[in-house]
Amino acid sequence: MKKTNFIAVITTIMISFGVYAQGSQTPVNITSVSAQPSPAQFTLYSGLNATFTFSTQNTQNAQFCQGSDVCNLPTASAGAYAYTVANTRWGTYKLNNPNAGTCAPNITFGGQQYCLLEFHFHGPSEHWVNNSATDLEVHFVYFKLADATGPYGLCNADSLLVLGQRMVGGYATNSAWANVFNAIPAVNNAGAYSGSTVSFNIASMMGMANFNTAPSYRYSGGLTAPISIATLGAASTCVANTDPANSRPWWGNPQRQLTVGAYPQIVSWVLFKQPIFLSNAQVLQFKSVFPDGNARAIQPVGTTIYYANPN
Repeated sequence: MKKTNFIAVITTIMISFGVYAQGSQTPVNITSVSAQPSPAQFTLYSGLNATFTFSTQNTQNAQFCQGSDVCNLPTASAGAYAYTVANTRWGTYKLNNPNAGTCAPNITFGGQQYCLLEFHFHGPSEHWVNNSATDLEVHFVYFKLADATGPYGLCNADSLLVLGQRMVGGYATNSAWANVFNAIPAVNNAGAYSGSTVSFNIASMMGMANFNTAPSYRYSGGLTAPISIATLGAASTCVANTDPANSRPWWGNPQRQLTVGAYPQIVSWVLFKQPIFLSNAQVLQFKSVFPDGNARAIQPVGTTIYYANPN
């Protein structure tokens, strides 16, 4: 397996902005779909059926604006998505893959190899289906290896692949998720790694034996949070305050992202129709740590949403 620099991946991730139409923003309310009779296939994902150990992180107090960033982040004191401390608006519970740089675990989607970087949660669900949200949503974030090691970094519309599942409480305790929810770290002053790890089986948690027969909603969209240039650090051909001469996608500093109201659109989204069933207690484990919620409001649908593998 070709080894890539994990730090380089982190410093180039989420760096496309501006070229793609703002109409492809995420998340969306899925009310109308087009049949996708020949969807891109998943291959070589059986490796997810193993035990993995990831590092835990609570990013609620992570400094969103750093260094030379120029931004005055808004706050909202009331409403469904209230947040009184600007930097907490995009905080979440993340489980980070220490082996992402070696592309393990990985999957192949549409003939391209993707490496699992991390997975994280939103509450309530970011995606709505037929005007309805659920308690939580989990996002498994993969990066395309060819882009991460290429000359432009993760700059293309499919540079990231996010496998999402909505999560519903009110059922029996889901033992496959017990270790994950029991390990949610407390808030710290910097959003640093907690120093703890958790072991789990991703295939068991997702509850799908075959990705290619599981119904899913698919579309080309973007991130659901802005990203700081200073967080990225190293220069990239896709990062600029003005359009670079090579006409590659670009994004401005966090203030511009917030002002324009559009975040980098580099994600192939696969939202599986089948939700994950949890107990109310498991849902509360997350919501008690993130009581103000951390879901971006739904955006206008400006792209085709395909429905793959109906059954």
